[in-house]
Amino acid sequence: MILMCKNTKVYDIDNNTILNEYLLPGAINNGIMDYLTWMKTRYSVGSNVSARRLMLRAFGSDNHNSSLKVTRALSLSDCYWLKEKDENILFENVTPYLNKEWDGTGQFTGGSISTLFVNGAANKKWIDKDTLVKFNSSKEIIPFQLAEKLELNLVPKTWIKEGDFYIENFTSMSVMLETMEQSGFVKDDISPQELAIDVFKEDAVSLFVLDYLVEHDDRHWGNFGYLRDTNTGQYLGMAYYYDFDWAWSDAVVPLPQNALLNYSTLIKYLAKKAIQVSDEFEDNYRNIITKRAKELLREKLYKKDDNFTPSNNF
Repeated sequence: MILMCKNTKVYDIDNNTILNEYLLPGAINNGIMDYLTWMKTRYSVGSNVSARRLMLRAFGSDNHNSSLKVTRALSLSDCYWLKEKDENILFENVTPYLNKEWDGTGQFTGGSISTLFVNGAANKKWIDKDTLVKFNSSKEIIPFQLAEKLELNLVPKTWIKEGDFYIENFTSMSVMLETMEQSGFVKDDISPQELAIDVFKEDAVSLFVLDYLVEHDDRHWGNFGYLRDTNTGQYLGMAYYYDFDWAWSDAVVPLPQNALLNYSTLIKYLAKKAIQVSDEFEDNYRNIITKRAKELLREKLYKKDDNFTPSNNF
C-alpha cells in the first residue's frame, strides 16, 4: 500500500520508504512517529458513538485496521489516503470532498467514511463535506460566540440546531489540517501552550486567553495545529480554532510565562474587551467570563512593555 496526498505518492508503507518528504506528515518526516502511530492519530475513538456504530454496521468490527482497504483512510481534515501500488485510481474518484459517500448508498448507508477518521472524544459525524455535527454539545458554541465578539482572527462559522453543535469545515482540497501532534513538534520539556506561542504568536495567545475566559482546560497537542498547502506541503499558519468540549469546567490553565512576558498588552486588551461584551451572554456565562477576565487583569507577572498594538492587529 502507498500513502498518498491527493495524487502524489508520499510514503511506501510496505517498504518504509519516503517518496515525497514535502508532503509527508510532519511527525513521520521528523522521526517522531512511525506510519502506524501517525495513522492512529486520525482514527475516531471509541467514545464517538456515531463512528463506532458505523464501523460495526459496515464491517462487523470496530477495529480500524480491518477497514482500511475499503475506507482508504479518507478524511475531511486532510488529503491523505491509501491505494495499492499499481491501482489505477485518482484522488478525485474517491475523496469525500467530491464524492457523497454519506448519501444513503452501499455499506456506508447513514454515515460517512470520513466520520471514521475524525479524532476526539466527542460523539460527532460529518453530515456533508462542509459540516461536522457534535451531538448534545450546545454549550460549546459560547466560546466561538465570544471569540467573534473579541474579533479574533481564526473563528470558523458555528451554529446550534436542536441542541446539537455544528461547525463549518475549514479544510478543503487545497488546505488541510495538521495538528501539533501530527506535525511532530511535541516535546517532553515544553508545554503545548509555550510551543504554540513561540510558533503562532498572537493567534495562539488569543486562543489561550479565550480558553481561560471560558474555563476550557483541555487544550492538548491534538486540538490545535497548522494549516498546510495540500499541493506543496507548505505550512501556512495556525489552523482555525476548534474543540472547546471541556469549556465551563470550573478550572483554568494559567497562561504560560512566554505569553505573560511578551504579550501583556494583548492579554489585557482581550480581558477588558471580554468584560465589555459579557453582558451579551446569559448570567451564568457572563459571570464566569467577567470573573476570569478580572483575574487576567490582576496578573502580577506581566512585562510592562511588549510589541503588540491592538489597532494594528484587531
